[in-house]
Amino acid sequence: MQQSKIMISQALATLKDNMARTGDPMGFTQPYWTDWAEKTDMPRKGPTILLTARMYQMLPYVIQETSLVETIRPLLPLLSVKAFAKMMAMGNAVAGEAVIKFKARNAQNIRLKGNTALTGILAVLRQTGLDPAYLYENEPYSGVLLYDLGLEKDIAPHVYKVYSHLKDQGVKQVVTVDPHTTYMLRTIYPKYIRNYELRVIHYMEYLFENTKKITRHGSCGLPDDFVLHDSCVMTRSLNIIHEMRRIMNCLDIKFLESENSRQNTGCCGGPVEYAYGNLSKNISQARIHELASISKNIIVACPICMINFSKYEKELGIRIWDMGELLHAAIL
Repeated sequence: MQQSKIMISQALATLKDNMARTGDPMGFTQPYWTDWAEKTDMPRKGPTILLTARMYQMLPYVIQETSLVETIRPLLPLLSVKAFAKMMAMGNAVAGEAVIKFKARNAQNIRLKGNTALTGILAVLRQTGLDPAYLYENEPYSGVLLYDLGLEKDIAPHVYKVYSHLKDQGVKQVVTVDPHTTYMLRTIYPKYIRNYELRVIHYMEYLFENTKKITRHGSCGLPDDFVLHDSCVMTRSLNIIHEMRRIMNCLDIKFLESENSRQNTGCCGGPVEYAYGNLSKNISQARIHELASISKNIIVACPICMINFSKYEKELGIRIWDMGELLHAAIL
C-alpha cells in the first residue's frame, strides 16, 4: 500500500507539472499528434472539427512511461517519498521528451493502429457528407487525466483555456473519437463554463444518425466474425451502446456478444495501471480471456482499451481491432 501511495503521489505531481508547463499530459512541447492528418487535406478551421485530443497519438509514449514505472517499482521499498520524487524529477529532466520519443519508435504497431483508426473514422464521416476541420498543431488535450485522478481543483484553468481556445477558433460542434474526451467535454466542461455552447457528439453517434449514407466498399482482409468489447465510459457514462452494433450491421459485419457486455461490460484494467500494476493485469487478463474464448478478433472503441488488450495479442493469438480500423478496412 505504501508503494502505491508513493506512485500515486508522484504520478499526480508529474501530471500537474506537465499540464501546467505544456498543456500536455506527457509534458511534450513539440506536436506529436498531427502526422496521421498530413495527407487528409482537412481544413484548418471550420465550425465543426474532428477532435482527437491526442488520445490515440500518445499511446506509443504511454507505453514507454509505463515501462519506466515498472522498472522503478522494485526500488520503491528502498526509497523514501522524497528520494523517489527527486529521482523521478531528475529522470524527467535528463531523459525528457527526446529520449521517450526515441524509445517509442519501437511501438510501431500501436502507432499504426492509432493512425489507421483515425483515418478510418475520417473516411466514413466524409462518406456521410461531413468534412470536419482539424486544428493540427493547435489541437488541445482535454485534461481528462486530471479529472480521472481526482485533481478537480487543478482542472479549472485548463478547462477555461481549452474552451476559450475552441471558441476563438470559431468551433461550434466537436466530433470526438474516444469516450473519455466525449465525457469530458459533454459532462465535465459545462460544470465549469457558464452558457456552454459547444455541441459535442461522438463519431458513432453521428454515424448512427446517418447509417443510410454508409456503404461498404470491400473487405481488405476482414475476418469472418468479431466479438465486441464495450468500453466502461462509453456504455455507463455516455449510454452509447447500440450505435456500434447498428454500424456493424449496416456494414454487414458479423459480431458476437460476450456474457459481460453493454452496461455490464468487463473493464480493460486501464484506469489503475500506473499505480496498481498487478491489479490492472488481473482485471485485463480476466476480460481478455473471456473475449478470446469467443473470437480471436476483438473490437474495441477506446484507445485505452486498445493499448491494454494489445499486449496479449502474441500470447493468445488474437487481434485487437479498434472500430476505426474496421471502418478503414470496410470503407477505403
